[in-house]
Amino acid sequence: MELELENENINTNLNFKNPQEYTNKLNELNGMVDLLLDEFKENYIIAKMNPDYEDIQEIYEITVSKINKMQATLFSMSNDIQTNINDINEKMLEFNNLIRYEKEKGKSMRKKLGIVEDKNNSSLEMISDYREIYNIKYLRNWGLFLSTIVCIITINSVYKKPIV
Repeated sequence: MELELENENINTNLNFKNPQEYTNKLNELNGMVDLLLDEFKENYIIAKMNPDYEDIQEIYEITVSKINKMQATLFSMSNDIQTNINDINEKMLEFNNLIRYEKEKGKSMRKKLGIVEDKNNSSLEMISDYREIYNIKYLRNWGLFLSTIVCIITINSVYKKPIV
């Protein structure tokens, strides 16, 4: 999909990795973790009981290196995922800017065509006014909350028991 913005081509190709690839790799690593931990427990105990045997220590070091390799793989996968998330966020910001630009362009074209902009009857205008609606309702809710607190305090002070 290619969009044109004032004689400027904007590439909208979405070449992101499929999340299923990461899920499959995580499932594969998850299956290996149990075996690796069992092997590590066994080799750790044997290595600590027999610190003088080099063969046992070497087997223990190999097991530790497998664990480190798995951690490195997970770290690498985490970095890849974070990179993909950052790329997706950049594309979404780019799309958001394009949408904003096209909305403004549409508004100016409607004005040029003489289309009446009526906020009560036009669903297109209501979509663009969602922020204004949200702000009005937000302020109304806070006003109701604060007025309720003031009323409670006033009623409390009016009907307070006299001190004898």
